[in-house]
Amino acid sequence: MSMHAGSPLASRQVLCEKLLSRVQRTLGPRAARALPLSVLGALAAFATPAAHAQDSAPLHVAVSVPPMAWMVDQLAGEHVEITTLVKPGDSPHAYDPTPRQVAELSTVPLYLAIGVPFEQVWLPRLVKNNAEMQVVHLEEGLNTRHFGSGEAHDHGHDEAHAHEQDAHHDGDHDEHDEHDEHHDEHADHEAHEEHHGEHEGHEEHHDEHADHQEHDAQHGEDEDLGEADPHLWLDPQRMQTVVERAAEVLEARLPQHASEIDANEQRLLKTLSELDAQTAQTLAPYKGRNFLIFHPSFGYFADRYSLEQHAIEVSGREPTPREMATLITRAKDENIGTIFVSGQFSQTAAKRIASSLEAEVAVLDPLAEDYLDNLKHATEALKAGFELTDSQ
Repeated sequence: MSMHAGSPLASRQVLCEKLLSRVQRTLGPRAARALPLSVLGALAAFATPAAHAQDSAPLHVAVSVPPMAWMVDQLAGEHVEITTLVKPGDSPHAYDPTPRQVAELSTVPLYLAIGVPFEQVWLPRLVKNNAEMQVVHLEEGLNTRHFGSGEAHDHGHDEAHAHEQDAHHDGDHDEHDEHDEHHDEHADHEAHEEHHGEHEGHEEHHDEHADHQEHDAQHGEDEDLGEADPHLWLDPQRMQTVVERAAEVLEARLPQHASEIDANEQRLLKTLSELDAQTAQTLAPYKGRNFLIFHPSFGYFADRYSLEQHAIEVSGREPTPREMATLITRAKDENIGTIFVSGQFSQTAAKRIASSLEAEVAVLDPLAEDYLDNLKHATEALKAGFELTDSQ
């Protein structure tokens, strides 16, 4: 039987050697050799649990949204303790960590980020409270889609929470994201931001607004494209890349369980590949079709399977009466039979449109924790919606 470093058998041998050395120093070599092996074995048995306590303790990992918690659990199982910041039913766009969560995160050694908006504001602050925290951006370098026409969306609400929780921050945003103009207390900061917009690359120097400026700078890079869509996990192909990156990090942090994590990774990648193929086959007859959804969270899914989503939400708010009328007219022209909603957002406007169209309301949840079941449900819900439209 071979032993590898970190295995229980190898660790027990090292421990016995240390015990024998200590006994020899205390009793002398001759007396130590006279001790029965059973005595040393018993000593090792008592000492082994303490020696392995740190190695066997699960790694505490923090993630932002439930689908990421599902992924980490699939990869590392009992070897991790997972803290999920956004709970089922909560909106990541209106999220602030609770004091209890902030306290808990002050001792978490690993945070797996996925690029949701509140991370841009809160992660730098959390790292300041926990210099030992390793933050890994799983979304980094992935091809990012942007909210386009009909998908205008605004995550400024997160920054409102970060700046004294202004309840009206989302009210007057336009499509160019002029989202600071109503903060009188930040007038000087606004002037600086305008100057920054005219002279890209100008170095920021207001320390008290560092988090806010970092978000604006990132947004400025993509202002011609629109705002980046953070829901990339809803594309099974991108999710496979996220899984590979997460597995690599977990294997490095849990080397004693690396082979198990690797096996779980390969199994999960195969499952995601099969899910992707099955979803593509199911939705193939509906390529190019449109669906109407309140919050534009299924853009990656739509792009992957050649569909097009149209959002009821306009720049992070419910539509005005005029916008509502336009949406209803468009939905009538396209014989839309199903309006999709998610539990994290108001369903008032969606239900009003559905009532006007005599259409059904169905749920597409971007944050459901059981990732596989959720995407299967989304596929069947969209298929049923298209079939209902075709039957009318």
